Amino acid sequence: MAFSALSQQFKKLLQFSEPGRQWPDFQSSLPWYDRPDALESLDRLVQQGELNAEDYALLVKWCTDGYVILNDCVNHELIDRMCEDVDALWTAAEPFQGLQIEEVRKDPSSVPGIAHSDLLQIPEQKRLQIKARDRWRVHGFYRFSAAARELYEDPTLKSVCSKLLRQEAIPHYSINFIYGSRQELHQDTAVFHVFPANHLIGAWIACEDVSSESGPLVYYPKSQKAGFFKQFNNYPQTNLRTCELSLTHKYNDHLNSVSKNYERKRFLAKKGNVLLWNGLLLHGGDVVENDALSRKSFVCHFIPQGMDRSQEVVGPFNWG
Repeated sequence: MAFSALSQQFKKLLQFSEPGRQWPDFQSSLPWYDRPDALESLDRLVQQGELNAEDYALLVKWCTDGYVILNDCVNHELIDRMCEDVDALWTAAEPFQGLQIEEVRKDPSSVPGIAHSDLLQIPEQKRLQIKARDRWRVHGFYRFSAAARELYEDPTLKSVCSKLLRQEAIPHYSINFIYGSRQELHQDTAVFHVFPANHLIGAWIACEDVSSESGPLVYYPKSQKAGFFKQFNNYPQTNLRTCELSLTHKYNDHLNSVSKNYERKRFLAKKGNVLLWNGLLLHGGDVVENDALSRKSFVCHFIPQGMDRSQEVVGPFNWG
């Protein structure tokens, strides 16, 4: 099917939805790169003179392996300015209203997570002890830092992701990680509510050289071809955010089993390198062997306009 015809089909799918209703079949709405004829469609575009050799190689890699790596893609000075802004949160004179520091505890018995305004109420000496002790991170920092916003809207990243999606890519949902995430294997599609299905690209930007002992990102090339967890049978309504706890355990067991069929790689990135991955690609955080080491990174996700359907999904929800 030609890309123009696919675009018309997806416009019709985007018009669908009432909260709580049955959504169209996941497989029927997949992006061009997850379809059986993806490589053939690229060959046709080359024959028609609509695709140059460099972009053809990029898109073949994307279709085949489910990821691409962009070397030294992001300006180091911009990264440094953003990291300085993140670090300055702990000694700021005024709070950022609406900003939450995740995984921070006033004391070991506290619920994790604290508003920036509440953090600044803690005496500075104790505050800095907490900073060194906890494995904290920050969501949506582009709303508070000009440097983070500039990176979030980086034109090179947006251009590459738009080529991969073959339509305009819009950045969503950023996270600044300071330390290794230790995340279990997952697929981003199982975390977000994106429809038509899997029109989603994850972008992991190294904000420093990554040590093998710091819990680097792990990923499984070609694992996007294993597809989606079949028991999430009304996506985007049903996923990890909305399912029962028992189904979460089954999902984790399923991915651990699936991962055995694919090569395991670690992203031992240099500062400024970027890993882009398909929303169905298996990935997670490796074991942290040295807790003293940071693993600074900036993660965001690219989704075409109108395909983030989170406001149309009904609860209860397993997180915010």
